[in-house]
Amino acid sequence: MAVAAVPQAIGHNLSRARALLKRDDTIRAVEAMISGLDAFQPQALPGTVRFEVEVMIIECVQELNRQPVVRQLFESLTHSSKATIPYQPGKEAKLGSVLRLVLKALKESVETSARNAEEERAQRRQALLQKGLEYLGAGEAPRGKASLHLLAEEFGKEKGVLERIGEVFIENKLFFEGAEMLEQAMETFPKEARAYGMAAQCYMGLNEFEKAEAVYLSAIKNFGRHPRTVLNLAKLYLKWNKKEKAAAFALEAYTKDNSLAEAKEIADKYS
Repeated sequence: MAVAAVPQAIGHNLSRARALLKRDDTIRAVEAMISGLDAFQPQALPGTVRFEVEVMIIECVQELNRQPVVRQLFESLTHSSKATIPYQPGKEAKLGSVLRLVLKALKESVETSARNAEEERAQRRQALLQKGLEYLGAGEAPRGKASLHLLAEEFGKEKGVLERIGEVFIENKLFFEGAEMLEQAMETFPKEARAYGMAAQCYMGLNEFEKAEAVYLSAIKNFGRHPRTVLNLAKLYLKWNKKEKAAAFALEAYTKDNSLAEAKEIADKYS
């Protein structure tokens, strides 16, 4: 006669819970334990199978009680280092209720930690920006640039940070540093249009017309021939003394948007 096996819904979830606990993946482990307990119907199982499941539950609970986050949670709630999650065979429903409370508390703790971490990051981000602004405002360019480069190093993967640093450099006529930062922004976030116009502005400030042209053409390639971008390109060509090109692009801009009086002026004057 074949020996009855532990039902898959129970055995799989409890085994998975133990594996997750060994990786300190506590929340997912508790979720797996709850699923295993929900599937456990002791009265429907032979005694040997029921005993095997109870042993698996005991092992999971023991491992769970050793988890640092569970120890910290219980110590914060009970002010005791000895509090543990209890389990008695036959009291699986009670254990399930306790685990649901533990799961809720763990998730809330994770959310709180994430919020606190984000608040700390935001404060650090703002402090570096403010320090850079203050140094530049006081005429201490090297220290200002150092603070802003540190800001880029720590937070440059966050949307908008590199553009803001580039904007600060432009406001302080540090066009070389601004171009460097905005090139990095375009590389990191190629679909964020704001960096392109500011990068071109930096190159215009440096009289590096070829680089400014390349930026505008890249913007057109990525975002289309928007009238204002085309007008800006016309103004670049005008400053570059390429008047025929300036007129052609100005006319295109005005044809697309006849509210652009400046485009009409350039087109009329240099056509």
